[in-house]
Amino acid sequence: MHRVWCNSAAAVGRSVRWYKSAVSPKTIQPSPELQREELQIAKAIGDERRQNEGIDSMPKDPTTLFLMEGRQMLAPLDDGGEVTLNMDTGLEGVFAIEIQNPEDSNCFTGRMMCRLEDAIREINKHPECVAVIVRGQGVHFCSGAAAQLATKHLLSAEQGLKMCRYMQTLLLELHNLPCISVAAIEGAAVGGGAELALACDFRIMSDEANIHFAHTHMGLSTGWGGGTRLTKLVGRRAAILLLCSGKPCGPKDATAFGLADRVADEGSCYRDALGFVKANFMQAPVPAVKGCKDIIAAAEILTPRTALLYEQNVFAGLWAMNARQKSLEKVRHGLVLPPVGLPSQPHPRRARHTTLQDGAPPPGAKMIKDA
Repeated sequence: MHRVWCNSAAAVGRSVRWYKSAVSPKTIQPSPELQREELQIAKAIGDERRQNEGIDSMPKDPTTLFLMEGRQMLAPLDDGGEVTLNMDTGLEGVFAIEIQNPEDSNCFTGRMMCRLEDAIREINKHPECVAVIVRGQGVHFCSGAAAQLATKHLLSAEQGLKMCRYMQTLLLELHNLPCISVAAIEGAAVGGGAELALACDFRIMSDEANIHFAHTHMGLSTGWGGGTRLTKLVGRRAAILLLCSGKPCGPKDATAFGLADRVADEGSCYRDALGFVKANFMQAPVPAVKGCKDIIAAAEILTPRTALLYEQNVFAGLWAMNARQKSLEKVRHGLVLPPVGLPSQPHPRRARHTTLQDGAPPPGAKMIKDA
């Protein structure tokens, strides 16, 4: 079995096209060692497929390869369900992905996995999108892969690996979207549904929700990236407890572990998620918010030196945009608070140094006598 590798640097690179029209700085590439390793893996996979299937050419990018072979296998598996993208949530620039298979606890069929890819691709086409909320239809968030995938369709280890690569790549792209992602968890987030929730930047739970890494009860491990993200999020010991015990985690424990960012007030968790986005991410210009998210995503997957260069790249693009100028105008006119260390009015003890052009003190200024 080949080692699974996702070209996450390429995924982040694709997510920053919204500001490259303003400036064309030098493109930041992964380190040569990373590129060599990626190409070796892609070549090994491509050579095997060419030998087995007689295919003359295969993509060199592992991300493209994993998405292509996964979609070819999963798209025909239509056992119902849908994944939709709502671009009219009532808040400008806020989209919503909805998992729609309520009769089966919103589990993912093969076709639904492909629809999730379509939704992520569509979000990347909209530079005005500042946030996306992921939710489930009905009473549950998501229960992972549908049982019929394992019992009926994907019976071999190779097919399971292709599905794993496909969903791992998709959730990585969701995680690395330049917009903010929030999981609105009502009911159960089980198995792959828990991994979907962890791929989002924030998780808001209803008081009756639970995050349940039930993989071990099914004789499996995490495979969509949830184990790696959980370990980074809560640490080694807590991750062992949550994964290996297979016990559900309610909102109180999830908040204590750091899995959940808040528990929704009574009512709709989705409405609470909209309010959370509005209160925290809609005050600043969209390009600046997305640029900062992009820097954070790059810092997770690039070497420190490359991440610093990438941060320069993002900053240069934003510097050239009108958003910065508009923000400065708001500061000058008192529409937003000035940054710390840049008071809008002179400190009283500095009044003696502030004069008009003719040398007279400003009107109403109180001069401080020297001691």
